[in-house]
Amino acid sequence: MEFIAFVIAIAVAFQAMKGYKFSKERTLLYLNLSFVLIGTGLLVDGLSNLFVLLARGERGSLYVYGLGNTINFLAQLLAYGLLVFAYLYQTKNMGTTIALAAVPVSFIQHNAFSELILIFLLVYVATQTAMNYSVNKNVNALLVFGAFASLAVAHLFFLLFTLAPVFFPLAHIAQLFGFLLLLAMLLRVNQPV
Repeated sequence: MEFIAFVIAIAVAFQAMKGYKFSKERTLLYLNLSFVLIGTGLLVDGLSNLFVLLARGERGSLYVYGLGNTINFLAQLLAYGLLVFAYLYQTKNMGTTIALAAVPVSFIQHNAFSELILIFLLVYVATQTAMNYSVNKNVNALLVFGAFASLAVAHLFFLLFTLAPVFFPLAHIAQLFGFLLLLAMLLRVNQPV
């Protein structure tokens, strides 16, 4: 699932850059950079998981797994933080930007606290995209809102995975769905007129 999500994330990044080159809209540049980070994190995490499977759980492989997981989390934190910054900058709410920058990241490994931070960032972006949809009422704005709402739900499922294993595949499905919605929006925007 992570390798499929990586391919979709890179496709989203490519389409965002294509749209940025055409429109020079800065939000698309932030979206591109965010999805390059997300895709890189997913690829590293997927490769580390594959290494653990091939190494059959040898002692050193658990270090590689932890490192891959940490890189994936930090990439997502930077990516979603960049999108939050883009929305805050767009609305000129710099006081909130400074407050968010002061949030201490006192952990490295993936855990419930880190998922809560990602959920918080994604809920903020989903809220901003919902407000954008309420103003614009077009299909593209709905696709963006649906994508970030789906990504927020995915991370909620990743958090709930510690309670019940059924949430793990649901989290990956929700994440893929969110990526596909963003890709669909970018493909619509980048169609020649």
